Parts: sequence; C-alpha cells; structure tokens
Amino acid sequence: MSSHGLPTSKDPQAGPDTVAAAAADGTEPRGSSTTLVLLVLGVFAYLTMEMMVAPIVPFVQQELGISASQSAWMLTGLLVVGAVCLPLATRYADIADKKKVFLVVLGVSGIGAVLAAVATTAPLLIAGQMIQGVGVAVVPIAIGIMRDSQPLERARTANTIFVVSGGLGAAVAYVVVGPIVTHLHYSFIYWFPTIVIAAVVVVGLRALPTCPPIGGGTVDWTGAVVLGAALVALLLGLTFPTTLGWGSPLVLGLLAATILLLTVFTMVERRHPSPLVDLRGLAEREVLGVMSINFAHAIVTFVMYVILPTVALLPIAIGYGMGGDASTAGLVLLPYALLVVVAGPTAQRLEPILGRRGNMILGAVFIIAAGLVLLPIGSAPWTPYLCSALMGLGLGIGFTQSLNTIVRVVPAERVASASGAVYVIRSVGGVLGGQIAAAIFSAGLTAQGAPSWGAILANILLIVALGVASVGLSYLLAGRRATAAATAALTPAQA
Repeated sequence: MSSHGLPTSKDPQAGPDTVAAAAADGTEPRGSSTTLVLLVLGVFAYLTMEMMVAPIVPFVQQELGISASQSAWMLTGLLVVGAVCLPLATRYADIADKKKVFLVVLGVSGIGAVLAAVATTAPLLIAGQMIQGVGVAVVPIAIGIMRDSQPLERARTANTIFVVSGGLGAAVAYVVVGPIVTHLHYSFIYWFPTIVIAAVVVVGLRALPTCPPIGGGTVDWTGAVVLGAALVALLLGLTFPTTLGWGSPLVLGLLAATILLLTVFTMVERRHPSPLVDLRGLAEREVLGVMSINFAHAIVTFVMYVILPTVALLPIAIGYGMGGDASTAGLVLLPYALLVVVAGPTAQRLEPILGRRGNMILGAVFIIAAGLVLLPIGSAPWTPYLCSALMGLGLGIGFTQSLNTIVRVVPAERVASASGAVYVIRSVGGVLGGQIAAAIFSAGLTAQGAPSWGAILANILLIVALGVASVGLSYLLAGRRATAAATAALTPAQA
C-alpha cells in the first residue's frame, strides 16, 4: 500500500480499475485513454445540452404559454442550483471516490433532462432544468479524476480537452438547435445528450477507475447550508433587478443577506477542521489570481452574450446593426465557440514559452482587442464575427490556463473543490455580467425601443476595461522563469 493508504501497482489486491495519485516509489499513475474518452463524452454531452437551452426558450414560451419572466427561470434556476451544488459535490469528491460522485452527478443531470423533456407545464420544465443544474459539477470532478488517475502531462492535456469540449458543445448547439426545433421538437435537445449520458454512466460503472481519497475529512454540512443560502440570496439578488430595479427592498434585502451569510460562512470555515472551502488555499497568490481573473472573464462573457445577438438583430439602417434574424444571432457566436476549440491546445503549447502569467496576459489582450474591433461596426458590419472569434481565443486561453494553474499549484486532494470554486465564481460573474449589460441597455433605449449607440459603447468599454484589469491581475501568477523553475524542481510524485 502507498503512504496514502491507496493501492499501488505492487499491491496484489490492486485491481486494474483502481489507481493511486502517486505510487509508493514516486512514479506517476499510468492512466488509461478509456478514462479520458468517457470523461470527455460525459462533459461534452452535458455542456452541449446546457448550451442548447437558451435558443429554445422562445419555442418553450409559445408551446407552454408561459411568460418571459417564467421562462427566464429555465436558465436562472439551472445556474442557481449549479452554484449551490458545486461546492458540496466537489468537496464530497475530494473526500470520497470521485468516480462514484461523477457518475451520480452526471446521472442526476440526466434525470433532470428527462423530466424537462416530458414536461407539459412550466413548473415541471423548470424543475427539470434546476435538477439538470447539478451537472455543472461534472467538469471539476472530471478534472479531479484525471489528476488522480493520469500522469501530470496527460491530466493537463485533459484540461485542454475539457475546454475544447465546451467550445465544441457550444458550436454544436448553435448549429443544430434550429434543425432540431424545425423538424423534430424542442424536447429532442434533451433526449440526444441524455442517451450519451446514460451510456457513459453504464460503461463508466466498470471502466472508470476508482479514485479513493488521498486525505481524510468530512463534509462540512453547516458550511454547505450557509454557503448555499448565501449563493441563492446573491444570485436572486442579481437576477431580480431586471424586473424590480436595483433599489427594490427585496433586492437590497437579498444583497444584505448575502453579506451577512458570507460573513457567517467565513467564521464557520475558519473553525472547521475539514472546511467545505479551503479559504486559506483560495487566498494563496496564484489561486487568488485565477479566481479574480475568472470573475472578470465571466462578466465579459455574458456582456458579449448580450451585445452580439442584439447587434445581429438590429436593423442596418440604425447605423450599428446587422439586420439579421434568429439564425444570425446564433451564427454570430459560432466563431467564439470554434476559436475556444483552438485556444485550448494553443494555451497548452504556449505555457512553457510564456509561463502562466504570459498566457493569461495574452488571453486578456485578445479580450481587449475583441472589444475594440466593435467600435467601427457602423462601417464594417462583419466586425461582430471578428469580435466573437477574438473572444473565443482570449477566454479560451484564459480558462485553459486557469485550470492548468489549479492542477499545478493546488494539492491533489483539493483539486476538485478548487476547480469547483472557479465554476462558482464564473456563475456569479456571469449573472452579474448579464444584469449589468441589460441594465445599461435599458437605460439607453432609443425612441424606437432599440439600444442606443451610447449603450452599446458603454458595454464595449466595459469589456475593454475588464480586459485591462485582467492584464493587471495576471501578475499574481508566476512568470516564465518561475514557472520553468517550479516545473523542473517537481518530482513525478510531487507533480
């Protein structure tokens, strides 16, 4: 047995499906390509299904006869449940068998998808979407499985592949939603991915490696309840301003409750022997940098989601519109999805050359450029496509480097929960970004009810400002020399 109490290749009781994070002799786990294939299929199926939800909202509204505010909960509900369940699921994965947690989380998301597919009423559909939100945890848990069961370089390559899967999922979603809704029924956007999810769960029961915990610990249920309540209050507080306004007593009360609950959560976590969230670890320089940058990038992403489809639908005569239809609104985001696919492997290859800091700065520069190219849209209607492509490069490089940094600097027994924290930060930043962009548009409507150029420009400048802020935050990460020196000093077991 290894020093961590895990079976090693020298243990006669160690089966082929059992792996150790590091063997007793200091060698890395050998890993299996089957593991990577199953994890990628599971992640791809879930992310594709998640990305196909937004485009079908109008069709759901029409068929079920629900209002825009009700249908918005198809997305908001998924986001809230995902943000609440992420810390709990990833922490449990750190102290239990990651394989079991991954399959349970993926399976529950499939059950939610089936419920949404057969729903004939709005409450049932929204409930299915909310249950589906549990699946947001599949990516950080998959990262944890790869870190436990594969050599370091393959684990880092897997991070790139997971980011690519997200880009491919978005690209598939933007392309196939139209034909599915036109020739079949919107429910098939749930059925097709669910078939893949079911296959991964069935095959994964035997083929995925077990990943026993490296360290001990228990689930901090008190912290989970307090953090869950804080995230619900925060996300609802960021969602309601669209209809109630930022000065609403309900909104202000929810935001005040968030501050109070987070204060209580901090006190609980500092005293708990096995905290849900390692606050000291999150405060470590590079981890703090990753979290801060991802918060800024999440805001940028959702501001882009608001700007580009809006510009695509505005008439050309207004001076800054593309005069397109619903298909144009989807296709304008396609370069973003495709370039994310390119950005993942690019970040992987550039890290040894630029270092972690250099890669993050490069991603931020692409984001700044993406905002600036929209400025001449009145005379160059193709610029939204270029903006989308540059965003894909910038955000894809930044996210890949974030996951690689977490895998490199966080102890193996905390990789899943630390990766989960990145996703929670991105959820909160995404909701905030969408609300800010919508508020700017609402404050700058023309007499015809369209967003004014001033409102468009304000959102563009917000993207540029957040890109500049990301450049500054990148200096929290190790530079090229420090990255190379740290890598050279690691033994396989330490890596």
